[in-house]
Amino acid sequence: MQQPWIIGAAILAGAFLGDRFRLPSGILTGGMIAGLLAKGFVEGNLPGGRALSVISQLLVAYVVVSNSDVATIRKHPEILPIAVGYILALSLFCLSAAWLLNKWFGLDLGTAIYATAPGGLSGMALSAAESGVETPVSIVFQLLRLILILILTPFLAALFGK
Repeated sequence: MQQPWIIGAAILAGAFLGDRFRLPSGILTGGMIAGLLAKGFVEGNLPGGRALSVISQLLVAYVVVSNSDVATIRKHPEILPIAVGYILALSLFCLSAAWLLNKWFGLDLGTAIYATAPGGLSGMALSAAESGVETPVSIVFQLLRLILILILTPFLAALFGK
C-alpha cells in the first residue's frame, strides 16, 4: 500500500525539479514525468474517483477563466473567423487521424477520437474518463503529445520566432 505515497512523492519531487530547472510548464511537466516513471517502477496506482474529477474540472475552469481576456475578442473581432476555421481544420485532421487509428490498429473510434483530439491533457483526460472510452489509451496519446509540445515549443519559437 506504499505505492500511492511513492508516486505522490515522485510527483511533488518532479514538480519541484521541473520548476527549479525551468522546464516549460515545469511544475506540470516535471510532476507528470516523475509521477509516471514512479508509477511504472512501483507498478502502483493513485486513488481517483468522481470527487477528484469534479475538483479537477473546477480548478481547470478557474484557471482558464482567470487567464482569459474576453475583451480581446471585442478589440480584434477579425480573429474570430480565423480561429473558427483553424479549429475546424484541426478537428478534421484529428478526426482523420482517429479514423486511421481505428482502421489500422483496431482502436475503438471513441477512444481514438479522444486520443487525437486537439485539447489540453486535463480536459481530454476528464472528458474521456466521463465518456466511458478506454481512458488510459487516450491519455497516453495526449500525455506524449503534451510533453513533446511543452519541451519542443519554446525551442521552436526561439529558433523560428525571430
